[in-house]
Formats: sequence, C-alpha cells, structure tokens
Amino acid sequence: MAAKALQNLGPVRSGAVVGVILAGGEGRRMGPGPLKPLRPLAGKPMIAHVVERLRPQVMDLVIVANDPDPAFAELQVPVVADAPDIQAAAQLEGRRLGPLAGILAGMEWSLKHHPHAGWILTAPADVPFLPLDLTVRLCGLMHVPEPDVLMVRHGKRREHTLAIWSVKLAADLRRAILEEGMRRVETFAQRYAFEELVWPGNAAPFLNVNTPTELSEAMRRLEKARSRSRR
Repeated sequence: MAAKALQNLGPVRSGAVVGVILAGGEGRRMGPGPLKPLRPLAGKPMIAHVVERLRPQVMDLVIVANDPDPAFAELQVPVVADAPDIQAAAQLEGRRLGPLAGILAGMEWSLKHHPHAGWILTAPADVPFLPLDLTVRLCGLMHVPEPDVLMVRHGKRREHTLAIWSVKLAADLRRAILEEGMRRVETFAQRYAFEELVWPGNAAPFLNVNTPTELSEAMRRLEKARSRSRR
C-alpha cells in the first residue's frame, strides 16, 4: 500500500543527488534504426520517459551519450560524452568501454557543476518505467557509515547501472579504467563499501528494453496504463 501511495503522489525527491542517465550503449540487439534511447515509445523517445521519471527525484540531471544526435538536445537536459582520454582508449580497443566510462563521465560532470553533491544516481536510458520513489528508497538505506556504492536488486537480478555512487570514487575509477583495463561494473563496485537495496515490489519497473519484442511489451504496458487512467 505504501508503494502504491507514493506512486499516486508522484515523484519523490530526496537529498543532494545528481541523476546520470547512461545512454552510451551500442544497442545492437535492437537492430537497425534510430539509436536505442531514441526509439519511439508512445509518441516520444524512450529516453524521454526515463528523463520524466527521474528528473523530479534528483537535484540535477545529465545524460551521458557518445553519439551527438540532435534529438538528445530536445530533452532539455545537459548531454556529455565520455572524456577524450576515455574515448581514445576506446578507439585503441576498437570498442566502447562500457557503463563504467559513463559512470565516470557522470561523476566528473557532477563534481564540476555541483561540487557539494556527494552522490550520483545512475540509471540506464532503456528503463522507461523507472520507479517514482527510487531515490527516496535508496537514500533511506544510506546510513552511517555510508556505503560507497548502493545498487538495486530485484529477485535474483542485480541492476549494475541502477545505483548510487559516491563521487569520491572518481579518481579511482579513472585510474581503474585507463591503467587497469577495468570494464566490469560489479568488479569495481565491490572494491569499496558496497550494499544493495532489495526492491520491495516486483520487477515490473525495471523492464530493460533491449529488443524489438521488449519495446512492443513496453508499448502494450503504456497503452494499458492509459486505458486505466481514462476510466
């Protein structure tokens, strides 16, 4: 009942947390067409749903995207790419360096624009049903001593890119990516004080839209929600 009440009240903001939407993936499983975050979903880009649900929960918001598609600018959210040295390392490897590079870009943007904010909340651009009470639940689990990384888990699945990160890890993360070749989010996270928020409900809010089939499922879910709201 409590979760349902929060949903009815709308988004809940908690603490000085900067939101970082990770939109730098290649999205190969989606097949040919627009960039995955920009795929149409109920009349607007999929990432727009994430922006609408996350923006009211955080003090500021930034998108990390390496493709300079002008459609990102229409979201009225700052867009940054991976740092030049990170992009150079990716070119040497012949592939993108994965979510850790985006997390670093988000940390460094937050440190520059909000130096007194100690935390970022990362979310992927393909989770259009992100919970409206996500931030308040995560911050409610921050205690003394505070963890460095707090990830969401639902059932047996740990959402590696849906997490709160201390920006104090930025220098270590940069070093791990460039000097150690670190690429796995969980491996890096578990070097530090690490905890999980076990989500109290089902996995429905965390639908990752990675394929055309999942995009169709998201559309059906949105149409069903609209139908209920008209009654």
